[in-house]
Amino acid sequence: MSLLNVSGLSFRYPSTVELFRDATFAIEAGDCLAIAGANGAGKSTLLRILAGELEPGGGAIARRKGLRVAYADQQGAAGAGSLFDCVFGARPDLGRLRARLLAPERETPCEYAELVNEYEAAGGYAAEAQMERILSGLGFTRGEWELSPSSLSGGQRTRAGLARALHTEADLLLLDEPTNHLDIAAREWLEQQLAGRGGACALVSHDRTLLRRVATRVLEIERGQVTVFEGGYDEYRARRVLAERQAWENYDAFQRRKAAAEQAAERRSRLAVQVATAPQGVRGSRDFYRRKAAKVARTARLLRERGVRGPQAAKPWEEQPMPVFEFAATPRSGDIALTVTDLAKSYPGKPLFAGITFHLARGERLAITGPNGSGKSTLLRVLLGLERADGGTVRFGAHVATGYYAQDAENLERAATPLEICGPGALARTLLACLKVRPDRVDQPLGEASAGERAKVALANLLLLDEPTNHLESEAQEALEKTLMQYPGTIVLASHDRSFLEAIAPEKVVEP
Repeated sequence: MSLLNVSGLSFRYPSTVELFRDATFAIEAGDCLAIAGANGAGKSTLLRILAGELEPGGGAIARRKGLRVAYADQQGAAGAGSLFDCVFGARPDLGRLRARLLAPERETPCEYAELVNEYEAAGGYAAEAQMERILSGLGFTRGEWELSPSSLSGGQRTRAGLARALHTEADLLLLDEPTNHLDIAAREWLEQQLAGRGGACALVSHDRTLLRRVATRVLEIERGQVTVFEGGYDEYRARRVLAERQAWENYDAFQRRKAAAEQAAERRSRLAVQVATAPQGVRGSRDFYRRKAAKVARTARLLRERGVRGPQAAKPWEEQPMPVFEFAATPRSGDIALTVTDLAKSYPGKPLFAGITFHLARGERLAITGPNGSGKSTLLRVLLGLERADGGTVRFGAHVATGYYAQDAENLERAATPLEICGPGALARTLLACLKVRPDRVDQPLGEASAGERAKVALANLLLLDEPTNHLESEAQEALEKTLMQYPGTIVLASHDRSFLEAIAPEKVVEP
């Protein structure tokens, strides 16, 4: 029996159109089901329904008896106690035994020895070792294990929630954007865990490298319709292109057949008019020629009916074509856009970087890489003067204007609309269209937009980008790549997106 069977599922929020309808699919043991679709299509909503946090508007979900499900959302872990306690709490029976072990004064020496044996027999020490591997794999240092979840940053809480889900003995993992806030090493570790674990997984992710390596099937939500594609992520993309091409071929063939029948019918209609009147000099009954014309007209009607008879082919959906953005108005900077010499920055008890030196010529790309907490975002802020450096110098070249995208679009005013932020002109509309922001969303306040839609708005002749692909769907990531490849200015970016870094191909790399 399948782990989970979904039949005829539908959902809509009161203030929105229907997100999806008649979703029917199953999740089998060993599956890794990737849920794909545009920002706002309903991917996270579907995960919440599968996790039991939301009730569907229609349809049914049948779960195998005793199915254990773990869900990691984008909000992350919360609760009392330490990070270690929060993650270990995913195994409540072991958690209770461990709590008794940590209070041995309540037990007699004999009872304590029996408790140690019981804890070991239940797999408690093995579970602690497993949890330590999970926390280390996700980038937590041992010194962070005793911090409370409330004191962690948003990215750390998200990673803690992922660690808790991975520590459960779940048959089915539900993961919403698990690679957000993970550095490259942690992403590679997570890929190995998902590929090697025995249970099933359903995940929403815009990390194309992760999807290529772990997905066994893809569920796509597009304009309310849910379609399941067998095979991995690359096969899904290829089959989607093939399906779109076949749909257009069927539509074109139907239109040609319909047009040919219409032309033949039109010729018959003109012939019917001609034969309705007796030739000049011919004597005969007018009824004879009227009956003859009626027969010809009837064949014209039959030809028109034949043209639309058989399988119909509706016109496929046409995405709004992505305009070519030429950056014609970008001012030319000096030959040297940015020079950095012996830059250093530290916080009390935490040195970040020192001795960073580089220069960027006009049009060059620089990637800032390194693990979480190494100072990538801080380096960007120091370059912009938003934070003071402890030493070194930052010099911008002549006529350099900077544009800054903060991670998760945190520097944007949520009450403002995309056009209010980017400007009301045609240039701003074109750039938003290049990043696949829907026309009906450009006048919508950012507070009502999805995380991915906010990220598209935040994107001068020097761009400084901090994790610009976070929350962007695959098509928007590719649109951003194409747009940046045409950008004539200089780019400094911090990113853990391996596919994005490969596409942008930075000439220089700095690691704090």
